[in-house]
Amino acid sequence: MTARGLCRLAVAAALLCWVAVCGAADEWIEGRVVSVTDGDTAVVATAAGRSLRVRFYGVDAPERANRDWPAQAHSRAAHAFMRELIAGRTVRVRLNGDRTHAREVGEIFVNGRSASREIVGAGLAWWNEKFAPDDRELARLQQAARAARRGLWRDDKPVPPWVHRRLHRSGRGY
Repeated sequence: MTARGLCRLAVAAALLCWVAVCGAADEWIEGRVVSVTDGDTAVVATAAGRSLRVRFYGVDAPERANRDWPAQAHSRAAHAFMRELIAGRTVRVRLNGDRTHAREVGEIFVNGRSASREIVGAGLAWWNEKFAPDDRELARLQQAARAARRGLWRDDKPVPPWVHRRLHRSGRGY
């Protein structure tokens, strides 16, 4: 093999290692929001006929009632906020490659606005620091909503959804 061939092979190997370590680039899709499940999940249909359940990047909204737990305060408001913002609209979605509970994780944009950032700024969802630890904008938006006592931050001690789920799964409630 020539020196040039070895150099190309080394560059290709370095690129593959970088992709493996850093992850593949985000995938962008466009589609129409056909339903909003709750404050942090929507179904997007693409022109290619693909239907995706999308879990909003970086946020966790109050839980709706199900067989495992009662509804949290502000769950209806969070759901209504998202329906008003994105239902029936054409959106762009930045999928980050993660999946959770049969949902793709992505950031939905409508008219250039991030649904994740809008709901946190409105005080109707928490910044999910566990899954978006370096997102300073979500942290800032949550702090501003909390300081202004918007949405769920009007409550004296709002219970984060991950605590609500854990307590009700264990049967302890709160």
